[in-house]
Amino acid sequence: MGLRGDAAGIEGLPLQLLIVAVVAGITAPVVYAGLASYDRGQVESRVRGEILRLTRAAQQYLIAGGGAETLALDLQGGTFTSVLYVTVGDAAGSPLASTVRYRLSGDTEETILVERPSVPMAGPDGKALSLVAGLYRVHLEVLEDRIVVSVA
Repeated sequence: MGLRGDAAGIEGLPLQLLIVAVVAGITAPVVYAGLASYDRGQVESRVRGEILRLTRAAQQYLIAGGGAETLALDLQGGTFTSVLYVTVGDAAGSPLASTVRYRLSGDTEETILVERPSVPMAGPDGKALSLVAGLYRVHLEVLEDRIVVSVA
């Protein structure tokens, strides 16, 4: 088994390279779309889980009638998906006071309603607390009949 000595072998090489390039060109977008979809699912699952952990703690402290806790929240984006914002609560009496809203890149805003019991939340200034992608230490504290959420 040795190399063939005819010149026709060299002529087939560009055709083989062209076929490899075409197959790679067709495959790359499919692989990218699959990775982007997987990344989006992972980021959304993590952000929703962190928000639910925050809201459950707020509900527990409001039911207990007082208390405070500092939670570490991971609101980081992924390789292909960014966390644009997470907004906690709103001003007292606002219909958004018992909600947490978030938005990921390329998506519409999602809203998580904190109910059963409904928990009004706001930042230290009495307005919504807005966060961007990142790692946070968030402090929850019951003041009167609402939860004050601040970045520690």
